[in-house]
Amino acid sequence: MGFFKSLFGGKSEDPVEEKEKQIQKEFEILKYDGIRARRLHRMDYARKCFEEAIKLQDDFETYAQLVQLLVETGDFQAALEPLEHMAKAEPHIAETFISLATVHFMLENYQEMADNAQLAIDRAPENMQAYYLKGKAMQGLSKDDEAVQLFTKAIELQGDFAEALLLRGQIYLRQAKLAEALADAEAAIASGKEVESGLLLRGSVKEVENKPEEAEADYRQVLELDPFNQQAYTYIGKLYLKNERYADAVSMMDDAIEMSPVFAQAYELRAEAKKLMGDVEGATKDAAAAVNLKAASEVTGEVVDPAASIKEIDILHL
Repeated sequence: MGFFKSLFGGKSEDPVEEKEKQIQKEFEILKYDGIRARRLHRMDYARKCFEEAIKLQDDFETYAQLVQLLVETGDFQAALEPLEHMAKAEPHIAETFISLATVHFMLENYQEMADNAQLAIDRAPENMQAYYLKGKAMQGLSKDDEAVQLFTKAIELQGDFAEALLLRGQIYLRQAKLAEALADAEAAIASGKEVESGLLLRGSVKEVENKPEEAEADYRQVLELDPFNQQAYTYIGKLYLKNERYADAVSMMDDAIEMSPVFAQAYELRAEAKKLMGDVEGATKDAAAAVNLKAASEVTGEVVDPAASIKEIDILHL
């Protein structure tokens, strides 16, 4: 019967099948237009494509594309809803809970971050990233001892996990466990992955050990690797102030400001050094410049001191 309908021009498929095919076609057009638009950084159009596509089909991959886009554009709050949908749709996938934990970190929702990291651990007990994220959540909740345990587990799973070594080392430094902090700094440097941060941590340990020359050497090594590293300039400036090397502090902050004229903290440190040297006029001028730069950054959303405000984000396997 179908053969004769086809032969004489009759419809070979029923309306329901035709509609389903049309919906599938529209879905695929929207999905792949969205992927192309995202690659071309046409983010508003890509977002509309993905949002319309998931209205037509509950597709895990399209939800993942939408999440990545929302994270890339900094709309972390909006990323939660599609991620939570993905978690309900495929509750066995640990990476979704890792992504949820990461987004909650960006929103400073530390308890929700910890809860989702634990769900990832439950599903993938050998996933070092899950322990690392829960450790960061514990830090956010001011539970340093629990954080150390979690970072230690992550490091056991991967010995050269530099990020975990650094965070554990920072806790040890706050707890005055200097030998442990130094060991973590050395391990991070040896890993080759976070050399600059490892040097900053090692220099900080040397400062507490009252070894200012060794601390300065580490900080200066950071500047050799990256002449624009604002943390290194800040650490050296504070070290000079602590050791009453006020003229050296001014000179160092001059260099820092030359490298980055919008470096507010450099103006603050230079103002402090000038004040201690008796240069009230210069100190007042620098302090005002720092205030103006910070106010401008709040209005424009630009980061004055990236080292003080950057948060890492890594949405995995989506």
